[in-house]
Amino acid sequence: MRGTNSTKLSVHAAAGGSEAVHLALYLGGVAFEVNCLPANEVSQGRTPVLEAEDVALTQSQAALRYVGRLAGSYPVNAPFVALKIDEIIHALSEVDAEATCVRGEANADQKELLKEELVNVTIPRYAKQIEARLERLPAFQSNGNRPMIHEIALYCWAKDVKSMGFHGLEKYKLLHEAATKLKLTYLPFPGRAEPIRLALFIGGFAFEDERIDGEELNRRRSTLPFNQLPVLEVDGVVVSQALAILRYAGAISGLYSPSDHMEALRIDEVFALVDEFYASQTWNASYFEKDPTRQKALRQTLAEVTLPKTLGFLETRLAQWGGVHCVGARLTVADLAVYSLMWTFQSGRIAGVPVSVVAPYESLLRVYHTVSSHSKVVEWNAMPH
Repeated sequence: MRGTNSTKLSVHAAAGGSEAVHLALYLGGVAFEVNCLPANEVSQGRTPVLEAEDVALTQSQAALRYVGRLAGSYPVNAPFVALKIDEIIHALSEVDAEATCVRGEANADQKELLKEELVNVTIPRYAKQIEARLERLPAFQSNGNRPMIHEIALYCWAKDVKSMGFHGLEKYKLLHEAATKLKLTYLPFPGRAEPIRLALFIGGFAFEDERIDGEELNRRRSTLPFNQLPVLEVDGVVVSQALAILRYAGAISGLYSPSDHMEALRIDEVFALVDEFYASQTWNASYFEKDPTRQKALRQTLAEVTLPKTLGFLETRLAQWGGVHCVGARLTVADLAVYSLMWTFQSGRIAGVPVSVVAPYESLLRVYHTVSSHSKVVEWNAMPH
């Protein structure tokens, strides 16, 4: 593992370039801490992107190159290759600058004209030039399977220009390949996929949120790993198991630490308790039982025995660990897992289980309310799904 615990990524929603730095740290195996800043914390008129050795780097390109040097994804010993990479990164920044002007235009008519020129003229012109440079670049680089910093920057740029309304990247083969594709498939309700959705959304990762009904699940079941949902498709590779996917989503989003082993241990303990509940005979029998009388009896056992046992274990551990969040002082995927579990029973969605069943668990409710008030969770919940 490269780097030291003194590397801290400080981000805010308005911090341009922070996503590329975030990804470069993770993909390069550099241990880092994510620090979500309030909107009023700025340095030199900008939100800090990276703090290294107590120095705030406020220029995203400088931060990206710094991380590239740490991770071996910026070829400092091959000046010509570095030149070609820098050429691409600077070109992306020029398009970003024009996009910023479009977003900041106050006049609606002028904004639409600027956006039309950006989408129909500027982006295609730059995309064509960058594609030509990518075609010549592979002969100069050798970095195994680890992406170089320009590839990470291209991935983030591709997402950004798509959000602006440009959908022509498919015609640029190498540019199109730079955008890793994530597709999460689950049923049309929160369930076990919701913590994964939230982790990806909080981390700023674009993903296809496919929601299918029970009939479609039955048609696909034989093709699914372990014949179940959720599944995550990463560049065409399908993986299963909800908590394994949640760890991955947490790792790339900075919500599952690669270096704080005690934090990871606590998260895994929470995951084990949650998984134990969802694997319990009572939960599964009550969920799939079709006879109303038998289901009612199973739900009563669930509400009076099975669920209190799980929530009691979780409450004890969270109370011992203290803090606003589940396993300590910061948001992690453990918070998202607990939030989702609590939501399931607070929502009244599970017939026969009173919403009051969660009332005695103060630490769990604290985590639930902390997560539900998180700005990105509020934004996610306000979106149509």
